[in-house]
Amino acid sequence: MAEGTKSKVTIALASVAVLLGGWLLVRSVFSGPDVGSVDYLQSDLTIKDSETGEEWEMSRGKLEQELYSRSGDINPEEGLPNPTTGKPMGFPTNRARDWDAVVERINAEKAHLREKRGK
Repeated sequence: MAEGTKSKVTIALASVAVLLGGWLLVRSVFSGPDVGSVDYLQSDLTIKDSETGEEWEMSRGKLEQELYSRSGDINPEEGLPNPTTGKPMGFPTNRARDWDAVVERINAEKAHLREKRGK
């Protein structure tokens, strides 16, 4: 191959590699967490009682299990039960990401299942 052709091929391959790398980076940053992955569900959250200020740790999987087990739609103002008092006042410390978004997603999933069942 001629020297000029080799450099053009090299530049083309490098360009494709950079574009592919950029696309993969953007996709991983903006796609959000894989909410069904084992790593995601095993990660721990700090839960804080909004009344007493008491804190405890809980895995995301346990939090979601608690929410799925509730009948009907989840009331986002009713938190997790405090292990000490039993009152449903516990919310993740990052409420927007770890509570509001999860409640919204699970309520949407429950609504979809109700529609599918025709109820």
